[in-house]
Amino acid sequence: MLLTVNVTFGVVLAVLLAVAATVAAVAHLGRAREIAVAGVRAAVQLGAVSLVIGWVVRSVPLLLAFLLLMYAVAVWTAGRRITGNGTWWWAWLPIAAGVVPVVAALLLTGLVPLKGIALIPVTGILIGGALTATVLGGRRALDELVLRRGEVEAGMALGLLDRDARLEVARGPAADALLPGLDQT
Repeated sequence: MLLTVNVTFGVVLAVLLAVAATVAAVAHLGRAREIAVAGVRAAVQLGAVSLVIGWVVRSVPLLLAFLLLMYAVAVWTAGRRITGNGTWWWAWLPIAAGVVPVVAALLLTGLVPLKGIALIPVTGILIGGALTATVLGGRRALDELVLRRGEVEAGMALGLLDRDARLEVARGPAADALLPGLDQT
């Protein structure tokens, strides 16, 4: 049986959100307002998304458009979190590399049917995992490049191309950022 969404459910969620914000305020974490705003925003977003999903599961073209929208939002979010500048669109590649082959294999083998009720949650989970891995790996790599700038310059002084010197420094830490996801798996 699916979760019953009614007034009681809404009241329980509102009380839990108020408790979380109160605990943050009492503990002087400085995040009480952010918690409250995030909770309200999440409730509104989930309500809107559930209405849209109810509409798109009935049509394959709408389903594919919705999946592309999910992907685009993930790319924008990941790119903004990594760079904070106009190069956010580069996040399309690592997210696509993590999602497209898996979704294609699941569809081609028939393990997941081309139906919204199955494809939306599976693809959403994969996009979410790829977004997290992309953000963690990207931020870790950039942080390491800043901290170990001298090693990059030393590699270039020894004849490495700029790209190769940067990869030498960033590859390991970026790969380590994948460990939480692997552990969870």
